[in-house]
Amino acid sequence: MRFRFAGPRRLIAAATWMVLLAIAASASAEPLRLVVWKQQHLLQLMRGREVLNRYRVSLGYVPIGRKELRGDGRTPVGIYYIYEKRPSDRFRWFLALNYPDRDDADHAFDVGRISADTWADIWLADKFHLQPPWNTPLGGFVGIHGTGGGAWKSRLRRVSDWTDGCIAVSDAAIDELYMMVPVGTEVEIHE
Repeated sequence: MRFRFAGPRRLIAAATWMVLLAIAASASAEPLRLVVWKQQHLLQLMRGREVLNRYRVSLGYVPIGRKELRGDGRTPVGIYYIYEKRPSDRFRWFLALNYPDRDDADHAFDVGRISADTWADIWLADKFHLQPPWNTPLGGFVGIHGTGGGAWKSRLRRVSDWTDGCIAVSDAAIDELYMMVPVGTEVEIHE
């Protein structure tokens, strides 16, 4: 049997088909999403119904209940998305969530915590996928981040809730999530 070189045209055609098949396969794949179970201190990286990985998490220092006020130490509950990814001097990487969103604004307005102007600012930011206003009575700057250092924190072996309302994972986990999870990824946070 003799090996015969396929020639540049055949190689280009084969490479083009391989690229088109890869694009079609990735387009049909369901997007990644993150699901947080607060009571279990668990974050799941999922594609459709398949769990790709699990991570232990630390939450706000008052882990039970819905975040309603700046400084309440609670982690929000609801469906959010990652609107920005950036490095963090303190926590390695930061995946910013769109908290407060429309649902948070509706609830806060209904109980008289925010004005109609603040409600509109939050609603517009959510509608157009912009950074939510963080200077409201609801607080803000909530996201997923690493532990940011020390050997005792970097592994997140034991659960202790210490954040101001964010979701903290080990530094190794935030490295992985930062590389895998694109802006726009849905984040479901359950009690």
